[in-house]
Amino acid sequence: MVSAPAGARSSCSAGMNKADPAGGLSKWAVLLTRASSDPDPLFFQSPHSVSTNKPSHSEAYGFVGSIAASATALAYIAWAYAPEPWLCHIGATYYPNKRWAVAVPAFVAVAVPAFVAVAVAQGLVLYVASNFFLAPPPACFNTISDEHAREPASSSLRTGADQAIEPIADIRIDRMNNLMFGEQGFHSLPR
Repeated sequence: MVSAPAGARSSCSAGMNKADPAGGLSKWAVLLTRASSDPDPLFFQSPHSVSTNKPSHSEAYGFVGSIAASATALAYIAWAYAPEPWLCHIGATYYPNKRWAVAVPAFVAVAVPAFVAVAVAQGLVLYVASNFFLAPPPACFNTISDEHAREPASSSLRTGADQAIEPIADIRIDRMNNLMFGEQGFHSLPR
């Protein structure tokens, strides 16, 4: 038997109370008695969380779509593997040639990856083309430096273990040419 929580009146000690509809039992005792006798899970939910159990349109369409896809797959497999006399016996006299059972999946197996490859190639071409359109022309000075360039904080060339990591900065074009081509510059390279 389920006992009432501490401080709750029991029907034995309190007697029958005319104002109490439970006949002397507290609300806790009624709830515990109901919970032990009725395993209905909706009883413990608040009235705001109880659903109306009405399926949404997307659930209905999904269910019908899954049934239709399963029926279509079964009909395709039956048509592809059943011998022609069996199909004639069940009354199916008009159906496509059996070679389409192999041709359609083969076409899909080739067409889908080809379509994806073409779409990816077009995306890459469009990405590169959009970058070319958004970049300044090659003769523009903004290709060398612009308002977002960061000048180096110091030009000290310390070497060894005491050298600190310098903050991120842009290297000027003359310094880059000197690092790449040496003192002679770009014009000293053989042509």
